[in-house]
Amino acid sequence: MEELKSMLNRLAKTLEEDIKRVEGKVDALMKLPDHIAVENTIKTMAWAMDSGDRELWMSIWDDDIVYLVPQYDLEIKGREALAEFAEGAIFTREERRFSSLTNMMVEVTGDTAKGRDYYTHYGFPVDAETGKPAGQRTCAEGTHFYEFRKRQGSWKIKNFEVYMNRRQENSP
Repeated sequence: MEELKSMLNRLAKTLEEDIKRVEGKVDALMKLPDHIAVENTIKTMAWAMDSGDRELWMSIWDDDIVYLVPQYDLEIKGREALAEFAEGAIFTREERRFSSLTNMMVEVTGDTAKGRDYYTHYGFPVDAETGKPAGQRTCAEGTHFYEFRKRQGSWKIKNFEVYMNRRQENSP
């Protein structure tokens, strides 16, 4: 009888461990749509910037966005201030922009998420006097850190930090 009792206890413990593993996998599967949506928000940022689609680019930011570039002591708060900054610093500063994001990591917790990636950005700077692009491109590399918020079913970037590890300016 003791042997049967011991066997049933081991079986119950094994089943309990299996249930915990299945619950963990179900939880991960339940987060998958949000995980994909957050990654797509990050990708939209790069594609919209590179294509010059201001409206699409602005659509990914939360109303209360905080956009930081600590190396330049730059802190932008709110969508309106970000739109003003982006016009001169992103959309008219360069032509033929190309951004690549790698090693993207996303962690979703309910209606918030965090993310990070490495970026490489190339572009041909526009000469302010002539309005013509330079003959050689510049290159910047670094990391992005994100905080997201889900609002009305859409993921928005609420905090964004850019850390530039290297910038190469080419002479014309």
